[in-house]
Amino acid sequence: MTLEEKIATAQQVRSRDRFGPVSPEELAALPGTETELWVEVADGRKVHVFEERPEHLPAKAALLLNFHGGGFIKGRTDRDRRYCCTLMEQLNCLVWDVDYCLAPEQAFPAAVEETYGILAYAFDHAEELGIDPQKIVLAGHSAGGNLVAAALIKDAEAHHLKPCCALLEYFPVDNTVDPVNRLSPELQANEFWVKRAQTEKLYTDFYVGDADPADPLCSPLKADETALAAFPECLILSAGEDSLREDTEAFALRLVKAGVCVTAQRILEAMHGFTTNRTPGWEYALKKHIQFFREHLQEDNS
Repeated sequence: MTLEEKIATAQQVRSRDRFGPVSPEELAALPGTETELWVEVADGRKVHVFEERPEHLPAKAALLLNFHGGGFIKGRTDRDRRYCCTLMEQLNCLVWDVDYCLAPEQAFPAAVEETYGILAYAFDHAEELGIDPQKIVLAGHSAGGNLVAAALIKDAEAHHLKPCCALLEYFPVDNTVDPVNRLSPELQANEFWVKRAQTEKLYTDFYVGDADPADPLCSPLKADETALAAFPECLILSAGEDSLREDTEAFALRLVKAGVCVTAQRILEAMHGFTTNRTPGWEYALKKHIQFFREHLQEDNS
């Protein structure tokens, strides 16, 4: 498949949305003020960011950097904005919702470089942004979780990034594996699950491009223990009805073995993307997110 054909296929995928849009009425009622930014980071890249700012942001505020899902090929949606506005309101913090570059137009490692760049920018410009560098928290969903993990692995030697905690949920950690092979024998006989896995394989191929999928920045499960030991405290959620659940949980276990404090839970009734798409299990997960961030920000927002 040529690059042009890959892009055409990706555009077709992006035009489909099985969960539907957020209603105009709900969008209009979202709290805070949204500002679209293009932030130039150290390597000259300009990273696309949507800032969600509460009405009364305190001095030395917390900053949440959010990295959406979408299989590395789909961009930010209004559902991501709704999630970010909820966290902004509940934590009374600044939120940067990072709309990183997409494959196949920009394959690995472009999105990793953007992720690392915007995180480093936040720490380097904390005073200018009016935030407390000790209150920078990270959230990564699906592909976004992979990117957050990759950025932290990339930083393992420099120790430039010092987030106080990270949320990672239902995220791919091993892009060397064909998603069809993750399915149980029973699911491999199910046409729906096989077709879904084949779609995941397409996304993975578009993202990896010509790179080595075993690179730890592409497949965080391949990182060595020293790199993983540098992670902050993490909340890791997996979805019971998701073929990625065992990989996500294997990564949580590797962090534990590296000495990282991890809170991990499988939400049994949940499917992939449940938190932002608001499918079964989302309300419980959202409460876990807020509780986890509050505990680490040491704020009483009750």
